[in-house]
Amino acid sequence: MLAAFALFTFETIATRMIGAEMPIAQLVLLRSVAQLAILLPFLLRAGPAVLRTSHPWLHGLRGGLTIAGLFAYFFSYAHLPMASAVSISFARNLFIVAFAALVLGEIVRWRRWSATIVGFVGVVIVMRPGAEEFSPAYLVAVAGAATGASITLTTRALARREAPVQIMAYIALICTAGTLLPGILAWEWPDARQAFWLAVIGIFGPAGQYVAIRAFRLGEASALAPVDYARLIFAVAAGYLVFAEVPDAWTVAGAAIIVCSTLYITIREARLARAARG
Repeated sequence: MLAAFALFTFETIATRMIGAEMPIAQLVLLRSVAQLAILLPFLLRAGPAVLRTSHPWLHGLRGGLTIAGLFAYFFSYAHLPMASAVSISFARNLFIVAFAALVLGEIVRWRRWSATIVGFVGVVIVMRPGAEEFSPAYLVAVAGAATGASITLTTRALARREAPVQIMAYIALICTAGTLLPGILAWEWPDARQAFWLAVIGIFGPAGQYVAIRAFRLGEASALAPVDYARLIFAVAAGYLVFAEVPDAWTVAGAAIIVCSTLYITIREARLARAARG
């Protein structure tokens, strides 16, 4: 999982390098096509049967959410300091709790609700909306976290009904088809420097996804969940070494609150899951 985070960090560095000077639609298309290319050998081996499904609308919903999430991801990382963008991305776990309770009707006790509210306070601190340097990219990052939570919940619903290879096939095909037209319309031919960073995005992003999947196959999700916070360490290090970014006190304070809140929620949910099984 740490190797996956390292690969993702290189992808975010590449996004920061060219994200503000190239169309976001082009980056999303490239990422989608690269993911499909990596999955293509597995899909060909599985054959047409991989597309048989009884839940096309659920696949479509997840695909649409993924496209929206990719746009939010590339935009926020292109326009925000890396530490701020990663800190806000952890709000995904907060949205999962809220959506699970409000949309799916799951029972959420006061402890997790309290941790969720405190976590959102941390998000506001990172954004510091009253500051002169407030950027709309913060709102896009929050929307990306909410979209990520929705993707997680739809994936859970699909995982109970469909095989993993079906889920992966549909997400790759829908993302490529859905981003093809806007990506082509916005296409700008890159120079040599831009082409290099586009190649980094196309290779390191899907490679990170593959390594992360391998990690989940080797270890339990509950054991790997706390490791997710290493992403923040990678982001701070990359931001400092590559872009000379030093997180200010607001970002540090907000990030600490978000991490503590989401880590508590993760540990609490793991305990409840063990109690339900035992």
